[in-house]
Amino acid sequence: MKTIRFLGFWICLVLGLALGAWSQRPPAAVPASAPANAFSADRAMADVAAIARKPHPTGSAEIARVRDHLLGRIGALGLEVSVRPGEGFLPYSKDGRALGAAAVQNLVGVLPGRNRDLPAILVMSHYDSVHNSPGAADDATGVAAALEIARALKADESAHGGPHARDVIFLFTDAEEPGLLGADAFFARDPMLKRVGLVVNLEARGDAGRAAMFQTGSGNGALMGVFARAAKGPSANSVASTVYEKMPNDTDFTHAVKRGLPGLNLAFIDDQLAYHTPLARPDHLERGSLQHIGDQALPTVRALADAAQLPARTQNAIYSDVLGLVLVSYPPVVGWILLGLAAALILFTAWRTLAGQGASGWEIARGAAGLLLIASSAGLVLHLAGRALMIQDIQRFYGLLIRFDHLLWGAGIIAVAAGLGVATAQARGASRIVPCVVALALGGACSLAGGFDPVGLALGVATCVFAAAALGFRTGALGAWIGGMVVVLILAAAAQALAPGLTVMLTWPLLVAAVGAALVIGVGGTRDKRVALALTFAVGLLAVLSTAQLSAWGAWTFAGVGMMEPAILALFAMLAAPALSPLAHDFAATRWAWRAAGILAIAGIALIANAARLGGEPGRPAITQALQVADLSTGKAWRIADQPRLDAWTKAVLPDDGGSEPKKQALAPFWREPVWMSETRPAPVQPPQLTVDRADDRLLVRLIPAPGAEMVTIRLRPSAPLSQPRLNGRPVTLNTVAGKWSSLTYHAPDPNGVTLSFTTAGAGKVEVAALEYHDGWPALAKAPPAKPAELMAYGMSDKTAVLVRGGLSW
Repeated sequence: MKTIRFLGFWICLVLGLALGAWSQRPPAAVPASAPANAFSADRAMADVAAIARKPHPTGSAEIARVRDHLLGRIGALGLEVSVRPGEGFLPYSKDGRALGAAAVQNLVGVLPGRNRDLPAILVMSHYDSVHNSPGAADDATGVAAALEIARALKADESAHGGPHARDVIFLFTDAEEPGLLGADAFFARDPMLKRVGLVVNLEARGDAGRAAMFQTGSGNGALMGVFARAAKGPSANSVASTVYEKMPNDTDFTHAVKRGLPGLNLAFIDDQLAYHTPLARPDHLERGSLQHIGDQALPTVRALADAAQLPARTQNAIYSDVLGLVLVSYPPVVGWILLGLAAALILFTAWRTLAGQGASGWEIARGAAGLLLIASSAGLVLHLAGRALMIQDIQRFYGLLIRFDHLLWGAGIIAVAAGLGVATAQARGASRIVPCVVALALGGACSLAGGFDPVGLALGVATCVFAAAALGFRTGALGAWIGGMVVVLILAAAAQALAPGLTVMLTWPLLVAAVGAALVIGVGGTRDKRVALALTFAVGLLAVLSTAQLSAWGAWTFAGVGMMEPAILALFAMLAAPALSPLAHDFAATRWAWRAAGILAIAGIALIANAARLGGEPGRPAITQALQVADLSTGKAWRIADQPRLDAWTKAVLPDDGGSEPKKQALAPFWREPVWMSETRPAPVQPPQLTVDRADDRLLVRLIPAPGAEMVTIRLRPSAPLSQPRLNGRPVTLNTVAGKWSSLTYHAPDPNGVTLSFTTAGAGKVEVAALEYHDGWPALAKAPPAKPAELMAYGMSDKTAVLVRGGLSW
């Protein structure tokens, strides 16, 4: 028994982490020989391979090939096919002086239902990619999954002797990547929208891992019930949906939410090094991720398509999957009942403990402070690590993604070390002075990287305060256990009142810990070794399950926001502590405890330091960028790298065509901040035609792009504000300020030209500059050498940008 108690913490911790990691594996891909009404990732991969041969951004020649492929596939499936041309718009700045727009061609395939008057299900994905990425995951998988869903639903008609109850519309949007522009065209102006009753969006932000349903519309209670019953191996939790609403990230589903439509948004997000990079190839995609998004979407769409009525709007549900096996969903009132049950168990445990003098009230109070100390100390160290990593630019961000698993495990191990360290300090009644001094020093150190850091300083002060309250006297296992549960109970009650969707990650671990504590206090003290062993096993099993669920939640959460704030894992360390508390205190009483906590801390720091190493490696390359700019107004040309640090390849490429030594400088009005530039030998390029004219009181700025232009940006600086802006005759929002640049970026510009017009008042003048992008380097420029295996292109790398200028006074 002593051995079990000595090793119990480690056994439960390792088993919990292993079970949590196992639960995050995607399913195996179903072969193409599967039944016709089943979703097969192997079948869908044929479309992924066809779509993601090359990068296919909006406006490129390659997207036209992808569009033709999709039209052929939609028609071959027997759907009603249509192309929905239009324009999409998005403000690119909060002050209204930058506007994004695109000429889009959305594609639609409709699977007719028995009653075409019923609200339809819209299955949505986007078929464009970013520049320099084949987009196998984002979003060729969504497109391929939608086609496979359409094929399976069509097969249902043969199996069941007729169509589904309602229409299912498959929408493939254009220009998602430059700002959800295809979705804007559909949800703002397409008459087909009035037929839509519910939206299912298929997305990706990596190319591996399980697919999660991470966002819903409002009033989702009944819809979550359908999803819970229908989806195979569901992955979802209401915390993700609640938090995502407050984050700046957007998908096409954002437009559905703004229109008040209910729906589900699914994506997989592991291995984000492949997100928007050349790694997003079909052979790099984890097929199980495609299978999992289909396993959830197909049966859910099928259930909705066959329903006599779509789910009614009810209260938002509290929900989560349980280790990826089943989804538990319930209304907020049940959340209060679960909290009441947990409170009753904690009250029973505390009453029996105090009555039996198993712990004093002061010990329980120190236990409460100890749990807060775990959260604040782990948060402080991880926040400091995040500051030291200095993720201040996209180059550094992707550099850390190269060894992201090391960062995740390092942060997790540091969180465990903090928890074990606090348990050991409390079990031994450690002095308060050293922890307080260290906390304040670490809080101050957060300001050494990136300037004054109020968050780090606050964490340092909070850790000092909690250490003063938690330490200085011995705290037994029961006091730490009960005190920790009281803290989580208070937090869960506050969340239940303010944001019920957040409570699932608080209430579930709390209830597990409360059940274990009630068992121990209710049955504990027996001299029957078999009962004692069974009780130890039960407490250990509860600890394993709680740790597994929290590690699964934590890993997914860290993949979503951990790069922005590694300290997010401190929350999961705090929530895991109550269930592990009695086991941790058993080990904390041994002479090995401090050593183990120190070894864990060193290992975690070493893993994070390894993740922070600069440079890529074959198979996990770093991003780089170089492009050519031809300024036809001056006859000069430059090679530019818009990244903070030059690698060996860019250092060689920038001056390679008769150029000068690279140096940082600006090129207004398109590169207002200094970038790496090397003046190079001009090479012939096809010029766009820019004209600036005035008819009556209307200022007309017209750009006819050169053949092959993928996108154009027009910037103008007037001497006085202009009014009534129109783009190709359509009123738009584009503010102008005297002496400042305003900007229009147009993707897939019409070969006949883009016209921007304003009303002028009185005398004035305007400066105009236009920049258009073409794929590849100028034909007569010296081609750069191939990138080494440890580098890959990113953004607008390997493009030719042609700059022209004009102006007018009146």
